[in-house]
Amino acid sequence: MKIFASTSFSSQVNYDTGEVLPEFRDYLERQLSLIEKVTGGGTVWNALRYENYKINDETPGEAFQAAFNEIKQCDLFIAFLSKKISAGVQMEIGMAVTLGKPIILARPDDAKVEYFNNAMIQAELAKEIALPLNENELRKAIEK
Repeated sequence: MKIFASTSFSSQVNYDTGEVLPEFRDYLERQLSLIEKVTGGGTVWNALRYENYKINDETPGEAFQAAFNEIKQCDLFIAFLSKKISAGVQMEIGMAVTLGKPIILARPDDAKVEYFNNAMIQAELAKEIALPLNENELRKAIEK
């Protein structure tokens, strides 16, 4: 199983070094590892992991194309939502919806599910689970 994990990271970068903050990297790796475990060794593609947790020299067009290619190939799309809406995450969710991918929206307790994301849940185009990921909840969401 190939999983695309979408996450916002613009507020999680040290822009002097271009590196993702260590605490966010560790948190995200725990989440991605849990996804791999629950899916029986599924392959998780995430832009931060792909870029080795450092902002690289890709143009926006190259980054867009890389994400689009990975979303086209994935079997499952998981979006990590946060309090602040991410244009990039929302765009990737839109791609996944358009391509008919199964979608899981994962959010922390303190983040509101905004209008369109809530509409997708109500229309049964996406499932909602809590962050940090829980193995049992994740397993149930994937199995449905």
